[in-house]
Amino acid sequence: MTTLKGFSQQNKNSINVTGVHTIKTNPTYTASMMVSLNNVYYDSQTMSLDEIKSNYINKLAKEGIPNSSLKENQLQYDLMGYEKNGVFLEFKSNSVAEMQKFLKVRSMGVSKLEYKYEIKFTEKQIADYAKGAFDNAKKKAEAIAKKLGKQVGPIISFTDNNANKISQSWYYGNPTDSMDYNISVSFELL
Repeated sequence: MTTLKGFSQQNKNSINVTGVHTIKTNPTYTASMMVSLNNVYYDSQTMSLDEIKSNYINKLAKEGIPNSSLKENQLQYDLMGYEKNGVFLEFKSNSVAEMQKFLKVRSMGVSKLEYKYEIKFTEKQIADYAKGAFDNAKKKAEAIAKKLGKQVGPIISFTDNNANKISQSWYYGNPTDSMDYNISVSFELL
């Protein structure tokens, strides 16, 4: 009897719903550019990497992007295994307009490599977003339960698989000013 009683308690009537809370985001945009002699086909015998890099940095400065906002990554370039000298330059900004200005600067020997955006959440933000998604899930569960002639009881399970840091490719121009925060909740049906 004890086994049957325990089994019946585990199989309570329940309703499983997904809750959604749409949030505004403030991502950090990152673009990596490859500055390399591999990208210079004409005049490659007479140009040096320093000349190519200097020319590019001067063009950026004319557009209001200072050299101090660039970060060099020699190791990343070396890991790519190119035959000729080069370096990766990384630019970060929280402004889409500033990133667009950076990406429009063209220069011999420079090619676009990667674009991404990153969003980080604090513990408080995560708790607030989960609460908003939970409220949405509970309203949904209550509406369904009412149609079934039931009531929503206590929470059986709550799942939040959202990360506190999101890094996405920006290559295809994904919208980044908002996103959905999703959770799954199971409620007992009374």
